[in-house]
Order: sequence, then C-alpha cells, then structure tokens
Amino acid sequence: MKNFITPAELSANLDNYILLDVRGYGDYKLSHIPGAFVIDMERDLSGPVCEHGGRHPLPDMDGFAKTLEVYGITKDSQIVVYDSWIFLCGRLWWMLKYLGISNVKVLAGGIERWVREGHPLTMEPTKVPTESSTLEYKINTSMTMTRDEVFLASKSQSLIIVDARAPERYSGAVEDTFDGMTGHIPTAINHFFGHLFTQEGPRSETELREEFKDILDSQAQAEQNNVAKKPVVSYCGSGVTACLTMLAMSEIGIESALYVGSSSDWVTYEGFPLTTGEEYI
Repeated sequence: MKNFITPAELSANLDNYILLDVRGYGDYKLSHIPGAFVIDMERDLSGPVCEHGGRHPLPDMDGFAKTLEVYGITKDSQIVVYDSWIFLCGRLWWMLKYLGISNVKVLAGGIERWVREGHPLTMEPTKVPTESSTLEYKINTSMTMTRDEVFLASKSQSLIIVDARAPERYSGAVEDTFDGMTGHIPTAINHFFGHLFTQEGPRSETELREEFKDILDSQAQAEQNNVAKKPVVSYCGSGVTACLTMLAMSEIGIESALYVGSSSDWVTYEGFPLTTGEEYI
C-alpha cells in the first residue's frame, strides 16, 4: 500500500515515526496510541468561516506549521496519521503533503483496528520535544483549485471533476440539508469516499482500479492519442471527505487537486449552476 501502514508494521517500527491523532482532544485524553500527538480538526485543520470559502477553509498555514514544529516535525519526518477509522485522516494527510512533507502514511483501519489486533493504548500525554523543530515548508499550489477554476472547467469540460459525496446527495435524489446543494457541479462524476475503504483499510488495488476505471480509461485514451491528460479535481461538502477519495485514487496513481471550499463554497455564489442525475466521462 502506497499511502498506508498496517498496525503490525507500525508496532514493529513505532520509534521511527511521529504519530498524529486526528480524533481531537476529547478522544485523545481518553486513550491514544503511545507516542502520539493530538491534532484537532477545528483548531488545527480549519480556518475562520467567512462569506465564501466553505465550512472548513484552510487555516493559516504558518500557524499550522508552528503546531507541527512543536511536535518536532520537519519536512523529512516520517509521519503516521490516524483516526478512529479513517474519516478525518484524509484532510491531515493532504495538508501535510500540501506543505511538502512527503513521508506520510495513514494507519490502515485506524485506532479501531489497532485495538482489535491487540496493540496497546495509553492515557499518558506524549511529551513534546524540549526544543521545537524548524519546518521549512513550501506550499504546493498545484494541489488546490479555486471556485473560479472549477466553474470555468465545468463549462469547458477541461477537467475531470470528482464529487466524493454520497450518491443520493450527488444525484439530488435527496435534499442536501448540509449545504443546500441538491445535485452536483455540472459535468462532475461521482466516486463516494465511503465505497473505497473497509474496516481494514483501503480496498484492494484491483477493486480501486475497477472503481476508478472511468478515469483510468480516460487517461489511457489520452496517452494513446498523444494528448494531455485532463487534470482531476475533487470536492465534497467542505473539503474533508474529498481528501479520502483523493487518498484512494493516489493508491493507483491518480493524482487530484482539491476544491477546498467544495459545495459549501459553491452555493455561496449567486446563480450557482447545479445538475441532478448521474453523469459520466
């Protein structure tokens, strides 16, 4: 697995990794994997909500980097991130990559699998290093796309737009009570993050290749015709679970940018276009 580590693999090499627990302070205080530091979705991985930008805009990246420095993280650190299962791991995995930290793994099956397989937990907070590290980060701007870029690409069909929400929200079969986006961005295809993982971790490479056959076929056709592949951009409700679909795609070599504001940003613009039903490449 390209982006994942199993509990057994982590347990055998625990001292080689810096662990980040993304479940938040409440769950961390109850118990966590020995050596883990806590990361909180609202405090560390999100910024203030404004008129535009969605429910979970990116935080100030200097501030996020300083939090990582307190934990001794540098751009060369080997990091493992975990959640109860996987829900918030994608956002943290993506944000670390966004800062240029390349050695990032997700704990397959999360802390729930860790416990099922008999590995220990602790209530003892991990002591931070006596001196902070220096994180010389460089933001990879190609990993995000703005609302305007997605809007124009939807019109020109110059991108493959992936909606990571549940099929009924994507299609408009049920009213979207989260963001008021009943339906999807025109031309978007649907790859629901919840279909891509089991309790043990990501689905097999064979299963993922079948799930994303539409994108893989499009890219193969572009290569055959000696033309550029269409870039991929993913969105969800607020830029959190789309990162899980991107994580799964990365397992089979499909790289995607993130529309951070996602549908909760899309609906804040007057006359935002929507389509219902299903669409295909």
